[in-house]
Amino acid sequence: MKDTQTTEDFTSEYFKEVLTIFFDALPDPIFVINQNGLILRVLGGNSHKINCFPNIVESQYLHETLPKEIADVCLQTINKAIEDDSLTCIDYEVEKEHLSPEFCSNQFYQGRIFPLKQHESDLRAVLWIAINTTEKVLFTKKLNELATKDELTGINNRRYFNGVMKRTFDMFQRDKVSFCILMLDVDFFKKVNDNYGHDGGDSVLKSITCTLTESLRDIDLLARYGGEEFIALLPNTNMPDAFIVAQRVRLAVEKSIVQHGAHEIRVTTSVGISEISPEDKDYESVIKRADVALYAAKNAGRNKVVIV
Repeated sequence: MKDTQTTEDFTSEYFKEVLTIFFDALPDPIFVINQNGLILRVLGGNSHKINCFPNIVESQYLHETLPKEIADVCLQTINKAIEDDSLTCIDYEVEKEHLSPEFCSNQFYQGRIFPLKQHESDLRAVLWIAINTTEKVLFTKKLNELATKDELTGINNRRYFNGVMKRTFDMFQRDKVSFCILMLDVDFFKKVNDNYGHDGGDSVLKSITCTLTESLRDIDLLARYGGEEFIALLPNTNMPDAFIVAQRVRLAVEKSIVQHGAHEIRVTTSVGISEISPEDKDYESVIKRADVALYAAKNAGRNKVVIV
């Protein structure tokens, strides 16, 4: 069959139908919103698996459909895009109560806001495309956790701790605010593994993590440094105060009972303390002194606190 159709045959109504089908097929919702926050059109977003904003409907204002603080940010972003007359992007989170019932958790979006040309005497408006980035955001968070968190205990790992230590050391070089390090080790941990297996050892490490977290102060930073060894940064702290904290931690571990199946496991911990000194050339020197103090505590009979 010969194609004899010409461009003149395409009416505005035809293109309107094509655009309607096109927008309806888009998985990401698109909103046309004027500079006063009035929602003029809601387009796209047909994929309920990815997006669905049941509370956002045409002929309503943002402040009628969203919490005030969120609506305020949206309106500010819209007016910035109009003022700059250029594409503006914003990342934001939508709580699940503002989404369709099938969503069991909050969703993350990137808003891409395109300012539209002014039509006659109407207020300026924008095209707001809400792109669901939840999978990407959660994946990135998971990667960050793997890079900074200890998988077994859930606390900070050695890599993260060393990064904080470097920044803390740099602050000391500038402001001369003292800090201390506690190096802790579970006494006779090999016997725990021998008697109760590695799962018993894991139970002890997780339980001790809770005990240490509860015994340290809110400002302190705890990390698993390796094996059965833990380390804590005590910012803005001198040696006498650090000793008080270390003794509280040691006693808390001594009194704790780890329930592993039918067994009750009791352990103790040895603690070494060091304080930053003007003579220290790097943060590793402070950690090394705490490590020396830790082994001195073990050699002195364990379940002790030693200062270097």
